[in-house]
Amino acid sequence: MAHSSFGGGWPSCNRSRIVTLVRSDGLRIPLHQDLIDLVQICLDVTEALGYDVKSGQTWGYACRPIAGTNKPSNHSWGTAVDINSLDNPRRARGLPMVTNIPPNIRDFWKACGFRWGGDFSWPDPMHFEYMGSTDQAREKASDLRRFFSARGGPGPLPAAATPPPYPGTFRIGDRGPGVKVWQRRLRDVGFGHLVVDGIFGQRTRDAVIRFQTDHHLAADGIAGQTTWHWLWFGA
Repeated sequence: MAHSSFGGGWPSCNRSRIVTLVRSDGLRIPLHQDLIDLVQICLDVTEALGYDVKSGQTWGYACRPIAGTNKPSNHSWGTAVDINSLDNPRRARGLPMVTNIPPNIRDFWKACGFRWGGDFSWPDPMHFEYMGSTDQAREKASDLRRFFSARGGPGPLPAAATPPPYPGTFRIGDRGPGVKVWQRRLRDVGFGHLVVDGIFGQRTRDAVIRFQTDHHLAADGIAGQTTWHWLWFGA
């Protein structure tokens, strides 16, 4: 389900808060008004990274339940986007999942607060649904606008938008070269007091918590995948 700040979903959909995102390539996606800017950025990044989003196979708002259930679909709030449905069909039972959405693009959407349907128990790889609040969506879009403005926009994006390989998940007490990667990146985004020693001590944990808190993430002090991607796209 969408966050309560998005209002009502199926069967009490609020169509007055739905507006249509219109792109220069003819793509039209109706979405909740507070999510438009973030989705626009995500689509810009997706295409800048070389993945073509196809009109006629991509959609957003629909006042309906989840297929085969009486539970409201996130589409009914205008907080879900299905991308290239023919290339990324919902998996038929007993068959392997089929998707051509590259991992770095999926990870970018996740870092922006979306859940990917390919991770569902019954995979639906075309599907991305936003899990945060309206305030978080607007704040994330603003963070990304500043990020890309400082780098000339998402047009020449691939090198800037693709973080280095994920170094792994670490928590207090851990040691090793992967911890050094985290410490270097944290230093780069403003935690200059950290010593890059490969020891995940209290200072490193405090820096992770401070970053997570500033970016409305779960402030658990664990250096995990979501925090890693926000370090690159939201710092």
